[in-house]
Amino acid sequence: MIPKIQKYLASQPIEKAWLFGSCSRGEETEKSDVDLLVRYIRNDNFSLMTIAGIMVKLEDIIKKPVDLVEDGRLLPFAQKSANRDKILIYERKG
Repeated sequence: MIPKIQKYLASQPIEKAWLFGSCSRGEETEKSDVDLLVRYIRNDNFSLMTIAGIMVKLEDIIKKPVDLVEDGRLLPFAQKSANRDKILIYERKG
């Protein structure tokens, strides 16, 4: 699953992505969603539609629900939990 996510993210305006939640802890079930914390590269064409498009395409690629969360947007208690669990799975080079 992670290689498929990495390949797709390389074509999107994303600087970094971390897996967190049940998937990063190895506690996922077949009903689990995939939680991704992402840092976007914002430009003039970036919009809510960009984010929605990324989420829909990822769900199509990995055949699981995806929850995209922008880095810095989690509430403090949730950020603490995410920081404890997160695994860097993508970082744009250059």
